Amino acid sequence: MLRRHPATSGLVIWTLVVWTTRIGNIWGDDALDTGERWAGTALPLSFTVLALGVALALVRRARWLDVAVKALAGWTLGVWVVRSIDIATGDHDAAFIVVHLVLGVISVVLAVLSVGELSRRPERPAWQRRR
Repeated sequence: MLRRHPATSGLVIWTLVVWTTRIGNIWGDDALDTGERWAGTALPLSFTVLALGVALALVRRARWLDVAVKALAGWTLGVWVVRSIDIATGDHDAAFIVVHLVLGVISVVLAVLSVGELSRRPERPAWQRRR
């Protein structure tokens, strides 16, 4: 999995680390009530589910790998563009802004590399493909 799809594997691992950590931070924040915790969990949970879907597709060498990777990459790009603008223009200290912009840049670069990796993958002959 890692050797054949290094960028995609990196995107999966990176996404799980970044976003599942966020879930832990939300539920560990005593300033939030239960409703706020559930609402805050929706976005990181969406990333976690997409990343697990890509991981499953990689392991199973599923035909839907391309769709899964493009879904995760597209979601990553869209969310980080919006979040980066909100973070950069929000009332945050410089360290917070820098850390989150770096997280966003790494995420977007991995997403772009993952999609590019799909197009460089050699096509297997029909007789070798899973049905």
